[in-house]
This record gives sequence, structure tokens and C-alpha cells, in this order.
Amino acid sequence: MLYIRDQRIRGDHVRTLGEACPNVVGVKYAVRDPARFGAVARDAGAERFTWLAGLAELSAPGYFALGATGFTSGLVNVAPKLSLEMLDALRAGDQPTVMKVWEHIDRSRSCGPRTPSADNVSVVKEALARLGLCRRDVRPPSRLLPATVAAEVEAVLHVWGLL
Repeated sequence: MLYIRDQRIRGDHVRTLGEACPNVVGVKYAVRDPARFGAVARDAGAERFTWLAGLAELSAPGYFALGATGFTSGLVNVAPKLSLEMLDALRAGDQPTVMKVWEHIDRSRSCGPRTPSADNVSVVKEALARLGLCRRDVRPPSRLLPATVAAEVEAVLHVWGLL
């Protein structure tokens, strides 16, 4: 599985690697540009690889429209039903449900942490700790969340009905 985070990687690069390495069967695409994703997938051979949207639920609809068949998720650890509802709706082409779930996740951000993506692991660990499922400590380079941000995580858990 390739993990692409750099917009300089083009579809012909992926295609060449796939020709040289037939055991490469999937691509996790984590560049914040769905149109670029579509061009890379097309030029690489969209049918040759399984394409995953590598930026979680809120960006998944744009990538699914251009060929992704799955997405990465930290949310699935905390609210698996919500994440699976998004995946099922995307796979079924059920746009009203996709929007309903997308809006539910997006609205929760207004009462949740607005920290950079570097804190994704810390946010998930905090949520799991608040649910009593693990400790909140993380390994470097991640960090414990400031108390105000941790409280925002708790607020989201309340919005989602998990606490």
C-alpha cells in the first residue's frame, strides 16, 4: 500500500511503480485536493489499485466521487457507527445520508478541538480515555492536549451521545 502525502507525486509515478512492483495493490491518498486525486488515479490506472481517501470522513465524499472506495479514520475508534454509516452511504451512493452524516461530524467541530492535524492521535486518545477505554498518554511527537482542548473533546462526545 502506497501512502501519498506529497502533491508532487504524479499518476505516471504510481503507474511505473505498480508495473515494477505488482504486489503494490493500493494507494492511501492524503493530499488535500480531490481534483488532483482524480487526475493521479486516472493517470496511474484507476482500476489497477484500490484507492483510499487518506484524510478521513469529512473529505471522503469528494474523493469517492473520483474513485476512492474507502477512507482512513481516527473517528472509527471512538464512534464506529458514525464512521461506518458514512462508509455505507458512500458505497451505496446515498447522497442524502452522506450529507446527513457529514453535517453531523462537521457540526461537532464547532464545539470540538480546532487543533492542527498533528494532534489527531492525541484527540483520539483523549476521546477514548474520556470513554474509559484507554489511558490518554501518547508517544512523541504527539503530545497531551491542553485542558481546554480536552474539554472540547468531551463536549463532542456529548453531542454524539457517547457520554
